[in-house]
Amino acid sequence: MKNNALAFLIISIALVILSSCAPTKTLVDTSCPGYKNIDFDRADIVAEGIGIMPVLGGDEKEQFRRPMGDAITKYFRLEFGESKIKSPNEVIMIINNEKLTDSYTQAINDYRTTGIVPKAMVAQLGKALNAKFLLYTRLLADSEIGFTTLGTTTQTYSIDEIYVQCQVWDTNLGDIVWEGKGGIAKLPQNTDNVIERTAEGLSKVIGNDMNIGPCESKKTLIESIQQAYTNSLLAITAGSTVLSLIIMLAIL
Repeated sequence: MKNNALAFLIISIALVILSSCAPTKTLVDTSCPGYKNIDFDRADIVAEGIGIMPVLGGDEKEQFRRPMGDAITKYFRLEFGESKIKSPNEVIMIINNEKLTDSYTQAINDYRTTGIVPKAMVAQLGKALNAKFLLYTRLLADSEIGFTTLGTTTQTYSIDEIYVQCQVWDTNLGDIVWEGKGGIAKLPQNTDNVIERTAEGLSKVIGNDMNIGPCESKKTLIESIQQAYTNSLLAITAGSTVLSLIIMLAIL
C-alpha cells in the first residue's frame, strides 16, 4: 500500500513537470489593417464587388500561391457573398479574354518598381469583371530558427510565420483605398492550416480602420516559450525537493 502511494506521488510530480513545459500560447493572429481611405468601407465590397488578382510572391511557387488564392476566395465569399467575389481564376480568364495579358504583366511589374497603380489597366479590368475593386496580394512565408538565452541555458525555438500583404485598388479612382495584411505565426506543435487561417484573418480585417484587428505579435509566442521554460525549471526544482522528502519518509 505504501509503495502504491509513493508511485502515485512520483507519477503526479512527473505529470506536473511535463505540463509546465508546454507553452500556453501556440498561435497568434497577426492580421492587421494599415491604411484605409476615409471613403472606403467593408460594406463597399458587398455593394460593388472585388476581383482577387493572382497572388504574387511565395517564392513564385504554385504550391503556395494557388492555395492562398483559393483560400482568400473561400473566406471572402463567406464574408461578402459569393456573387461579389471574383476568384483569381476568373480574373485570369477575363485577362485572357480581353487580351490584357501583356499589359497586365507589364503593369504589375511597373507597379512593383514604381508603386504607382496602373490606372488604365485596372479601369479596364474592373469594367470587364463588373467589380469596382481589385485585391492586390503578395505572399510572404518565413520559417525561422532563433536562439534566446534563458538563465544559463540557451534554448532553441522555432516559429513558422506566413502572411499576405494586401491592397484594395479602386478601379474608378485608380488608387489604393485600403492596405493591410492577413497572417499567423505559430509554434510547430500547433497543427492549424496556416494558409486557411491566414486567409480567414484577412477576410476579418479587410476594410477596417488602421490597427482595428487582432494585430498580434509573434513576440507573444517567444514569451510563451520563455514562460514555459521558466515554469519547467521551477517545477523540476520543486519536484526534486518533494521527491527527496517522499523518499526520506519512505525509508523511515
